[in-house]
Amino acid sequence: MTELSSASQPEAEQEQAAEGDSVAVSRWSLQAPGIDVFWPILAAVLTTIVIVVALVAHSSMAAVGVGTPRTDWAPRPTPEADQPFVVVQVASFPSRDEGQSEVRKLRQSGLDAAVLKSDRYAPMNEGWYVVYIGPFTADAEGRAQAKKFTKDIEGSLVRTLHRR
Repeated sequence: MTELSSASQPEAEQEQAAEGDSVAVSRWSLQAPGIDVFWPILAAVLTTIVIVVALVAHSSMAAVGVGTPRTDWAPRPTPEADQPFVVVQVASFPSRDEGQSEVRKLRQSGLDAAVLKSDRYAPMNEGWYVVYIGPFTADAEGRAQAKKFTKDIEGSLVRTLHRR
């Protein structure tokens, strides 16, 4: 009997090893579909969360007066070279980049602003990049339209310009 049990012991170990392998394979095959389903579900949940957060942030910004910036700016009418015109001077900077930064801020607040080089226009001092709103006509109506902007923009002034 002892011989029988010793002879059958290696066979028993082989059977256990074979059963262990089949168990491990069957566990893996059961887990694989769960993993394949998990990632798409997680992606869908995270995408939904991002969309909800973006919508809430957008509506919160609108509630405090920060709307979406305008992107439908029409081309500016160019005044005739020999005719004076009116602008609202908002600020002036020694570099174009600083001026463009201010223009972006004004446009985000809904104002149609731009930058001009002061060297080209009299009576401005040369060497500056001027942030302005306009141009308006150089008559009483144009000056009145420009004056409306100065009430809302601290430090701004109405200027009548002509090309040099």
